[in-house]
Amino acid sequence: MNLRTLLEKYRLNSASEREKGTYFERLVEVWLENAPTQKSQFSRVLTFADGTKENRADQRDTGSDLVAQLADSPEDRCAVQCKFYREGYRIQNADIDSFFTASGKRPFVRRLIIDTTSVNEANTQTKHCETRSSKRRGSA
Repeated sequence: MNLRTLLEKYRLNSASEREKGTYFERLVEVWLENAPTQKSQFSRVLTFADGTKENRADQRDTGSDLVAQLADSPEDRCAVQCKFYREGYRIQNADIDSFFTASGKRPFVRRLIIDTTSVNEANTQTKHCETRSSKRRGSA
């Protein structure tokens, strides 16, 4: 089964937008932990709720879906936001503003947005999902 087919199954079989989002977040979590291009970067990937609970941080939902511990800097984290939108949707600033605000503070030193807006079937084997990444200024 290719990525496009799997995402379509998620869309068709989800009882709600929240359930659909949860399916996608779990898929991204598995991808970050296992894909050769990703697993060397992160030592652990947790849901936002589990990550904030573990670090005794503010648990209010501010846009991050996952928290990834950096393999080369165990005290630092990458905030991950998963956007399961329809193909071709153009992400707006309002869709990600709270994520950028909340992830601009320690322990976050990286941000990763993974979305489904530009899944290209010919490219799914190597790219999986369109990713956008930014490093906070002053971080390695």
